[in-house]
Amino acid sequence: MLQTVLMSSNHMELSDRHASRINAIKGIRIENDRTIDLVKKIQLFKDTALGGGESASASLTAPTRGGKTTIIDTFMSKHPPIREGAADRVPVVYVEVPSGATTKTLGRAALTALNHLNPEKGDGDFKRVELVATLRRRGTTLIIFDELQRLVEKDRGKVSKNVSDWIQNLINNCRGICAVLLVGTTRARSVFAKNGHLIGRNDFHWEVEPYQRNPQQKKDWELYRAYLANFDHQFVTVADFSRSNFAKPDVAARIHAASLGYPGATAKLLQIAATDAIMQGSNVIDNAILASAFDRLWKFSNAVALNPFTSDRPLLPKQVWKGPWEEILD
Repeated sequence: MLQTVLMSSNHMELSDRHASRINAIKGIRIENDRTIDLVKKIQLFKDTALGGGESASASLTAPTRGGKTTIIDTFMSKHPPIREGAADRVPVVYVEVPSGATTKTLGRAALTALNHLNPEKGDGDFKRVELVATLRRRGTTLIIFDELQRLVEKDRGKVSKNVSDWIQNLINNCRGICAVLLVGTTRARSVFAKNGHLIGRNDFHWEVEPYQRNPQQKKDWELYRAYLANFDHQFVTVADFSRSNFAKPDVAARIHAASLGYPGATAKLLQIAATDAIMQGSNVIDNAILASAFDRLWKFSNAVALNPFTSDRPLLPKQVWKGPWEEILD
């Protein structure tokens, strides 16, 4: 793909132009009804969770590339730290669960996210007590633990009981102070299934729902095509593309089969395709470019049965994938 750039005598100028367009593509964020709805639900949970002075938790799951990251990023962008005196007030704090997490490393990650002066000090229990005190001092009313599926061994499905119990105790300790949102891929559901006490404290559970393409859900299909049309419009507006007609029924059906209708997977595929088109010197993203992007996106996965962009007619999702995403990707 770099051949066009490298063969040009003005390769630096061409590279700069390509980089500008590619960065514009990467910066595109298209809101959709799934993201908007879940951001509103998380906001309502945050605003009402502490009203009764009880412990409060909720959870959000989606398959890999389902779109949960966009939802959390959108929500976090609405709640930046607020400068107050010598320290920031942090209404919402985001914590990524470390790989192979223990109570000590998860506590350290949470304290680090709050800019604690000594996140290394103490064992897991000490860090939990210190975390609750820090959440109170920083005015935090929602803590988000993302990548919760890392508490589940991928091959054996074994849940880290010590860490899930630590989270359960944190939820109890944060009663009336701070709510907890647990986020992960669908494998994270095992954490709730294996810890009955934890799921009993889970006030709400949300999942990212894919767009459907069937006669019984025509409105959903039209919403998805509108989502694709918005991408087409943005590519024309910010990256100087010609229209690629993503919303045409034939093209939309192929993109839907390639992404199972999940907003996150759809956005990732189209952004890769747009980048490939720029590098190939094309101003239109056609089926050939989409086929190449699809292969590149899933190059290291054995989950794909057929490329939906190389067939004579649109394929059904079950023809493209070897099984449900929560089973073959998670």
